[in-house]
Amino acid sequence: MKKFILVICTVVTAMNSGFCSGSIDPYTVPDLCSPSDTVRTVTLKGGSGDWHFLMEAEEQKAAIKKLGWDTEGTGREKINLLKAPVFIRLGKAKESFTPVARFSKPDGFSVRYDFDLPQQQSLSWEINTHDGKINMRITTSAKIAAVLDTINIVFPFEPATAVTSIISGHWKKGKFFTPAILSAPDLGQVLVSCKELPSLQGRMEGSRSEKWINTVFELIPKQGTTVYNIEFTPVILPMPKGFTNQQRWKAARRGWFNLIQQSCGASGGNTNVSGVWANNALSDPVSSLVYLLGDATLLVPELAPGIVMKDILRHTLDYWITEKTNDEGLVTYTARGTPGRELQPDQATLEKINPGNNQNVMDANPSVLIGAWCYMAVAKDAAWLQQHISELEFIAQYMIRRDTDDDGIMESKQSGNSGSRLKYRNPDCAFDCYSSGHKNAYVNILAYRAWNAMAALEKQLGRYEKMRLYLGRAEKLKKVFVKTFYNPASGWLGWWKSEDAVLHDINTDVATSMAIVYGLLDKNAGKKMLQRYWTALEATGFKRFDLGVPLNIKPVPREDMEHYSAFQQFLNGGCTVFNTAVLIDALYMVDMPRRADMILDSMLHRQQSGVFANGGGFQNGFVDKMGYGAEVFDWSGNPAGYEGHLIYNWSFLHSVLYREPSFRRLRNLSR
Repeated sequence: MKKFILVICTVVTAMNSGFCSGSIDPYTVPDLCSPSDTVRTVTLKGGSGDWHFLMEAEEQKAAIKKLGWDTEGTGREKINLLKAPVFIRLGKAKESFTPVARFSKPDGFSVRYDFDLPQQQSLSWEINTHDGKINMRITTSAKIAAVLDTINIVFPFEPATAVTSIISGHWKKGKFFTPAILSAPDLGQVLVSCKELPSLQGRMEGSRSEKWINTVFELIPKQGTTVYNIEFTPVILPMPKGFTNQQRWKAARRGWFNLIQQSCGASGGNTNVSGVWANNALSDPVSSLVYLLGDATLLVPELAPGIVMKDILRHTLDYWITEKTNDEGLVTYTARGTPGRELQPDQATLEKINPGNNQNVMDANPSVLIGAWCYMAVAKDAAWLQQHISELEFIAQYMIRRDTDDDGIMESKQSGNSGSRLKYRNPDCAFDCYSSGHKNAYVNILAYRAWNAMAALEKQLGRYEKMRLYLGRAEKLKKVFVKTFYNPASGWLGWWKSEDAVLHDINTDVATSMAIVYGLLDKNAGKKMLQRYWTALEATGFKRFDLGVPLNIKPVPREDMEHYSAFQQFLNGGCTVFNTAVLIDALYMVDMPRRADMILDSMLHRQQSGVFANGGGFQNGFVDKMGYGAEVFDWSGNPAGYEGHLIYNWSFLHSVLYREPSFRRLRNLSR
């Protein structure tokens, strides 16, 4: 049953009419010209089924003081998403106006603000809760364009509570277009649409250092009386066809959106970085993880009517391919970074260089190529592939050149020798706290998938000679992979073999699990390795499987880390969640489902129930301070990360679907 409640709170003095003009702070809600020492608010509640929302609208000024919603009926609509009140920003020729707003209550479901503007023009802003949704109606008088050229509805969200941000497949010059989703991690998602203006534009703006983020919807005043109805309706992700476990899907569906965060440009890059998939909306877009966005696109192609994953993936791929690949073919690691040159400076010079100006990660190129295949698998966009195939081949050619000894294994520029990078940062992959280098198993597992991806793309274009080239690269890598990285002492795969021929086994399952998932280890060999790993994991006494599993089950030697943390902190044995996702998938693939189910269900319970004040199980809002972010945990469950929200955490939700062979076949590169 739908329910609506309107409650009037406290007392306020009577408001006077009038008009004030002048410059205003863009993040401050305009007060009335007549001040008051008291505040009166109206509370609007509504919803239907498990969808609930709560707002507090002020009478003293045109502002929504509090806003919250919950799409799963868990009472989280009481959590205020706002850093400051929602307000309307009006402007003419870059001047801002502060008009008086006359408050009224048209009915039991609505509040309305009427603005008196110069030249006897008017604008009204009505918020109503009819039919279980939020509707904001903007009505303008006939000659409004004479006094206004901008009407912005500004939502100042509090990222420390949750990184509430826009999900949209359509971006241009820093602007997004509706339909779009406002996604509040672990609280819920609402679809934003406007029937009078289907491609309503807007922007995200924010500051990483100051920790604020705004979503702004932009209306352009025009001649004639105009009405705009901007609707906010709940988004509940349908269970994918072929999946039948309703309990697991219900635990996963709201958190599924947590993996989709698009940059607002606060962490560097030009306007074209807006909308690029990022660690979170205020943080870095990272090329090395694009393959995870590709996997999400394969699994759940559509998020809501008019919002499809392929558009988000294409926008992200276009950015990395056309704007952040250098003339040698190396893809940049982060949007604010610059790729390093093949001829590296000497060590003394390296120690003085800002690491962002010399990025030499080797997993960026294969990640982008995998993402391109995922896009084509869903989009079937022959024109896009034809347009970009030469650029994709250029990126692949860089990888071929990095097989410097022609044994089939890509070599990183970094030596990987113990103690080689204690003075400066120069990671060779997204696990950027290790001094890994030379022959890196993680990098080459991605390279193997990338070679097969490129072969499949070339086949689609009928370029069979190129197809055979990349299939040959994949086969050559596979022949030497296990021999290169197997550690007989542990019984599983090490992470990297350094230039001095030492195998660095940092006591993690990552290389073993990923090799199983991507087909570099057969089922029997992989099962034996994971059984040995599981025995070693149990011997540590680790029990907190709701956190996932530790990235390392023993301390990583200090000389093998370029950013050292104490054991169980960050990438030195912290529970990073991402590594757990590939372990779960690998356990299913080698017929060890009991252990996989135990981990997955423990994590799903945490995800659904939440442990932090914002309802998060694996995020505690935007933190950006080492040791406080909930994207990594120590073995007792204390935050040990820095971001607070890091998109790759929710790749473990992919395991809900990858448990079934039919969904695993979506990654089949031979199709």
